[in-house]
Amino acid sequence: MTVRLSVLLVLVVLGFPGAGAAESWWLAPVNVVDPRSGEVVTGQAVRVTGERIAAIVPAGEFDAGGARVVDGQGGWLIPGLAEMHAHVPPRERGDDHVNDVLSLFLANGVTTIRGMLGQPWHLELREQLASGERLGPTLVTSGPSFNGNSVSSPEQGAAMVREQAAAGYDLLKIHPGLSREEFLAIMAAADEVDIPVAGHVSYATGLDAALDAGMDSIDHLDAYAEAMVPEGSPLAGVAPEWFGLNLGAAMDPSLADELAERTARAGVAVVPTQSLFETTTGTEPPDALTARTGMDMLSPELLARWTGSVTDIRGRADQADREAFLAARRALLAAMERAGVVILLGSDAPQIMNVPGYSVAQELVYMVDAGISPRAALFSGTGAVADHLGQPDSGDVAVGERADLVLLGGNPLDDVGQVANVLGVARAGQWLDRERLDQMLAVVRARGL
Repeated sequence: MTVRLSVLLVLVVLGFPGAGAAESWWLAPVNVVDPRSGEVVTGQAVRVTGERIAAIVPAGEFDAGGARVVDGQGGWLIPGLAEMHAHVPPRERGDDHVNDVLSLFLANGVTTIRGMLGQPWHLELREQLASGERLGPTLVTSGPSFNGNSVSSPEQGAAMVREQAAAGYDLLKIHPGLSREEFLAIMAAADEVDIPVAGHVSYATGLDAALDAGMDSIDHLDAYAEAMVPEGSPLAGVAPEWFGLNLGAAMDPSLADELAERTARAGVAVVPTQSLFETTTGTEPPDALTARTGMDMLSPELLARWTGSVTDIRGRADQADREAFLAARRALLAAMERAGVVILLGSDAPQIMNVPGYSVAQELVYMVDAGISPRAALFSGTGAVADHLGQPDSGDVAVGERADLVLLGGNPLDDVGQVANVLGVARAGQWLDRERLDQMLAVVRARGL
């Protein structure tokens, strides 16, 4: 048992400050999974008081004391998951659509989302979610995108940084199209006002500058494709298309370890969104992709649009080049874990063939298929996110932590695909059983995303 868990279990005996001050309920029996250490403590009872975990004791010893007891069904209890590259709908899509996207995340055990295409209304939405006025995950939100259209000069980009920081956004989002000078001015201003910068790496910027400047995270492994093309290759220096798909034939997996080590030294996190590339550039037929669990949540129009996008993207490179592109990305992912890079779970949902919530489970499977251990994959969406966001009271199933929890029907450390086998979700201490989750999904299905 880890020191962290040992200390927290001692707190059960000593008592947790504030316990009993709010309504309590118990979840038992459950097997408590620790993605941080890879350990499982079997046969436990977990007490939730208000929004916090108040006690963890052996299931055979707890006394409910009249409190409600939720049947844990002998399931596996993990911390709530995070989607670190989410897209929150704009206000003009209407409350129903916004709530449907939030419901899809939450019903699949995603209790934290990092919105990567923000707008002013998302600041209001963030507070609604934090207060419980609106049901859904915790929202960490970027501001409107910094890109080749929104930024016209280094000075204007720096001013935009200061404006977004003053408005209260949690981070800044970079899209392609920035000049190197604009990017460096944005990073310098962000450092001055202490706000993180995440997202894409513009071609004119390049991976080295992004690492040297200390981006908070590089999403999609953007710019790594160019960096994996050896000097002397006919494709060296060629601008990437669809995140480097056009460079697949020249990408050298043997360069993965060096790039991963450079990333680790720079202290830059990565959000791979591997699912986006496996589905759009892989070999699984589009009709098989649209038959996946969760696709019934989409409107026929969106399903057709996503199918068309897959056909279009795959048409940009032959199968051999697409397979080389994916093989290089998988090698890079495995190298990132070996080098100790902070890997954060994200699938870019809703996006082509990535249904909110469902695609997080999909992403975890692809990560493991690439060579990342199930423990590390699970940690990328739990403790790693809490550590990265500076949230010491979340990311673990432990006394005193926020009661964002997911109850699974199987052990995800044995089979990470069990993350899709959700029996119930606790969001800030509110228990949502399978029946409630199914009701939420039925509403989305009826409307069609």
